[in-house]
Amino acid sequence: MDDRRNIENNTLRSRGNLSLGLRCFLLLILVISVVVFASRMLTFHQLNEQKNDLQDQKDKYQAQIDRMEHYLDGSIDYEDIIRIAREKYNLAFPDDTIIYSGQGEQN
Repeated sequence: MDDRRNIENNTLRSRGNLSLGLRCFLLLILVISVVVFASRMLTFHQLNEQKNDLQDQKDKYQAQIDRMEHYLDGSIDYEDIIRIAREKYNLAFPDDTIIYSGQGEQN
């Protein structure tokens, strides 16, 4: 009878040890999963910010392309010529009032 109880006790202990080992393994898998998930989320956030920056640059360049295509189309009117002369070549009409800020364009 004592032998039978010892065998049952040993069987219960081994099941408990297996269960504890399995629990530790599952905990380890959970911790690794959380670390990998956090790393992936950080990478996703960084890539999303980079995508937004690149989209802003693309929009800026697209606006430049649109302006240049407008000029190349030959549909430049008198106001466009005046604006280009003022912005690009710092030209002014004789009756314009010119105010100097002391800061020029620096290339």
